[in-house]
Amino acid sequence: MKKITTLLGVIIVVSFTGFVLAGTSTSTSTTVKDGKKITTKVKTDNKGTTTTTVTVTEKDGTSATTTMVKDKDGNILSTDDPEAQAKADAAKQVSEERRAALASAPKRGPNDPIHVALFQTVVSEDLRKATTKEGVFPYLRREFDNDLLIQPLDQNRVDRYAKDHDFRTGQYTAFSALDRGVEFLPVDVYVESFAKLEDKVGINRTTNKLASAPFLVYTARITSEYGDTVVEVKEEGFVLANVEVTRRFADRIKSAILDQIGPTIPQDAASFRRGTQGMTREQINASEALRNLFRKK
Repeated sequence: MKKITTLLGVIIVVSFTGFVLAGTSTSTSTTVKDGKKITTKVKTDNKGTTTTTVTVTEKDGTSATTTMVKDKDGNILSTDDPEAQAKADAAKQVSEERRAALASAPKRGPNDPIHVALFQTVVSEDLRKATTKEGVFPYLRREFDNDLLIQPLDQNRVDRYAKDHDFRTGQYTAFSALDRGVEFLPVDVYVESFAKLEDKVGINRTTNKLASAPFLVYTARITSEYGDTVVEVKEEGFVLANVEVTRRFADRIKSAILDQIGPTIPQDAASFRRGTQGMTREQINASEALRNLFRKK
């Protein structure tokens, strides 16, 4: 696919090429501005590691190439760009200091609230066709509404955030001409949920013979804001008992949050959340960004 856009003398050519080689993919974009040709090639492997190669060709034909390798979380693994390496080293030091401060910080009390972002449930195609238009998530979300300790963030805010951001890195995921900074939600825990239909084989109590029945199968990935703790839970049951299965699934999520992540949450949680310390979050000033975009070089 090729897309050509002209804006005040700037020509951008973007092409995407996918390869069915162990999940790897590449994308290439070329920008011509002020007589310079900038070609960016990004290769992503099946582990989420990206290798970005940027080649800048000057008007006289000379060129310079820099390469940067990042892991799936956006951390720089290697680069030949001194400025980028310096920033990566500084970020690593900040991360290590934060980790040390977290380890020694007093932890939340057993009755202190835990703020949670519940992302919309990702539903398999066959289950989507079998459910009503609203799907399964509203039923799951309602199980958290009156919980005394686990307090979900406003759902509209979570949905808007999830549409444009990766909660692991805080990076903006949609294409934009503006230079957007990273952004994080003011929560302690992120919950991703998945649901599918799966045929289960068992003994029919009436006929005493083998038979299959459709089961609703839930899984959740629960990620702490404070460190690398990720907990996975699963619940399943006969699809016609979906309300009860959903309730049990919500209980499993709550138990994992309270028992496994809760004890690691710092008492002064707000001061340790990414984006609330003034270290990583950058507020977007649209007017300033536009002035920078069209400013003469």
